[in-house]
Amino acid sequence: MLRASMKKRAMTALVVVPAVAAGTLAVGLSVAASQGELGGEPVTGQPLVEPPVLKSRGGRLAVTFDARTSVVSIGGRKVGTWAYNSMAPGPTLEVFRGDYLQITNRNNLPEQPSNLHTHGLHVSPEKQGDNVFVNTPSGATFTNKYTIPEDHIPGDYWYHPHRHMFSNQQVGAGMAGMIDVRASTPEERELDRYRTRLMVFQQFQVDNGKVVVAGQKSTAPTYTYVNGQLKPVASLRPGEIQRWRLANLQAGNFIRIPVPEGMKAWLISTDGNPTSRPIPLSSMLIPPAGRRTILVRAQSAGELTVQNIPWGSGFQAIPHQDLFTARVAGTPVVGAKLPALQAVMPDLRGEPVHNSRTVQFSVGTPAPGSTAPNFVINGMNYDQWGKKNLALMKLNTVEEWTLTNTTDEYHPFHIHVQPFQVVSVNGQPVKGVEYRDTVPIPPMVNGVPGKVVIRQRYTDFTGRFVFHCHILFHEDNGMMAPVRVVR
Repeated sequence: MLRASMKKRAMTALVVVPAVAAGTLAVGLSVAASQGELGGEPVTGQPLVEPPVLKSRGGRLAVTFDARTSVVSIGGRKVGTWAYNSMAPGPTLEVFRGDYLQITNRNNLPEQPSNLHTHGLHVSPEKQGDNVFVNTPSGATFTNKYTIPEDHIPGDYWYHPHRHMFSNQQVGAGMAGMIDVRASTPEERELDRYRTRLMVFQQFQVDNGKVVVAGQKSTAPTYTYVNGQLKPVASLRPGEIQRWRLANLQAGNFIRIPVPEGMKAWLISTDGNPTSRPIPLSSMLIPPAGRRTILVRAQSAGELTVQNIPWGSGFQAIPHQDLFTARVAGTPVVGAKLPALQAVMPDLRGEPVHNSRTVQFSVGTPAPGSTAPNFVINGMNYDQWGKKNLALMKLNTVEEWTLTNTTDEYHPFHIHVQPFQVVSVNGQPVKGVEYRDTVPIPPMVNGVPGKVVIRQRYTDFTGRFVFHCHILFHEDNGMMAPVRVVR
């Protein structure tokens, strides 16, 4: 297993490096500009194109990510940004249960350290596993090694940098991609009979042929792109059922998608975790880092616009935007049926609770002499936690956490290594068995903190990892805390 494969490689200790100016990306793009003319008006209405897929062979997938200043295609024009292997989004990694996955991360970013997180994967957080305490300086290389458990949940996961203080800039520049853990049983593969489309949402502001990064100012328009395309077109036949894999890989923005009139949709997976039946949908609120797999069907020919509709307030307000077009045409499909799904996620609400904890997300006072925001968990920011752990969780026991929010913004809670069951939101019990790896904690209203209750049972792996707000600006400015699972 994974531990045996990593004995010869020592873990690199976390090194805190001062943050560089927000203009670093623009400086590095002088290299990209030499590769040809950048910019121009974005192209719309092109057929949807999915990221390339790198597939495991013989139970093994070994890839190298070259993180550097690159010229990529965003909206059908050349744009300078930071990317993995000159792609935004990066390639999709396809693996099966029991596979060995190796990712060599070459950090060729100018001046900034980096590392790699496999968001949602149930793998070891230690040594060369999903270890976000690793620091890979500019010019250095680190190899992550994972063994996918034989009983891993098939579904959609993703990868991105997770170096504290730098994750917002790097993910916002486009450094992210999908991981597809494939099903292996006939029952699970029933869903493969539906035509499947992957739609990765990333937000970019492009000015003078370059992506504008956090901290820079620009009046250029900001768009949410689908697989790096602006308002592409996905085709389907009347009556056909398709499986759509939707992934919000934005650094900090929510997406609110209503099901367009003339189409029906059913939820079958949240953050890679399957539902026990197709659940009818009228709309979806997908937090940053969230994924939804849905089945869709439109009976009549025509063009349906899938939109991101206004939601939120203040810094979290999102404007209206057309995301893509569903073009319904061709020979109708008769008799397409929804799948018969199975309940596979355990209901922890009837399990004995080994430990109950309250975890508060709030805003603290800035450090003396500093004007930087100070986002805290249980009154401390990430640097204050240091070598301490907010929680020691015992392997194979159930814990119930009450997540509270005393701010006026939503905070998407994400914990590494394993998903959790959502029990209630603001006192309202959740119907059915709902698992996620990222859940928004509602803001405080009229002095009453927002509240989400979750239950989790950590299995298979011990070690130290983190949980945090997945608005990466908040995480970079302190809203993260370490925990450890022990035997």
